[in-house]
Amino acid sequence: MKLYAICVAKNEDDIIAQCLIHALSFCDRLFIIDNGSSDQTWETVNHLAKEHPQITPFLQTFEPFRDSIRSLVYNQYYQELSDQDWWLRLDADEFLVEDPRPALQQANQEKADFIQAWQAQFYYTDLDYKNWQAGKENSSQSISDRRRYYAVDWREYRFFRNQPNQIWEEATAPQWPNGLKKIASQRVINRHYQYRDPEQIEKRLKQRYGHAQFQHIITTDWKTEIRSAQTLDYYQPGQPLKVRKFRFYLQRIFGKLLEKLKKIPLLKNLIT
Repeated sequence: MKLYAICVAKNEDDIIAQCLIHALSFCDRLFIIDNGSSDQTWETVNHLAKEHPQITPFLQTFEPFRDSIRSLVYNQYYQELSDQDWWLRLDADEFLVEDPRPALQQANQEKADFIQAWQAQFYYTDLDYKNWQAGKENSSQSISDRRRYYAVDWREYRFFRNQPNQIWEEATAPQWPNGLKKIASQRVINRHYQYRDPEQIEKRLKQRYGHAQFQHIITTDWKTEIRSAQTLDYYQPGQPLKVRKFRFYLQRIFGKLLEKLKKIPLLKNLIT
């Protein structure tokens, strides 16, 4: 069983090396598309490719982002793989908690087409901001040491089965190849570091603001993304992440109501 990964990156030079090195421990090949970076992301990818032959700098393009851009990689390499092999949709700021291959093997036994990942979102907190203001921030540390506060508050498809006899029709299937249906019973956990420091957060918001695929970005003020550490779980490397399923489903069903209830002191701690 093989696992190929497709990573679309833009302005991730502070983290992409850590991400790719981590993914090398379980991916047979990594294909990188740079979607118009203005920093050193593409240079970093090319440097790593010289040291690690599994990394392929596939394309640098300045066209507007679209989910289906990953089909360019898939359609060039899918015939190398069988229907027992898998693809990983990897973001440049993500780190799988465990080797996914046992979950992939289980999915093959179930004849499933997708595997979902619980997204442990790591947030920039009020405590991080205080350390930054006091000059205590150490950017040379790994991201797992710098950002410790998280909430498992999202779930996404991350793995999909290869189809060796069918191309990915981009026009009709913008997110995933055609014909994939069944979801595996087992899920993996992903550490996601979308907000890392003030400069990076501001840049991220500005490059996504107004884009049709990022309509949830409603401001470019980076301080709006500061979260209270008290409302989050604390990550200790080597310890299992807390997947609070009840809170997740409650948020999905009653999200707006919960935001109002959190403002009531007697209910805030119970809900968060």
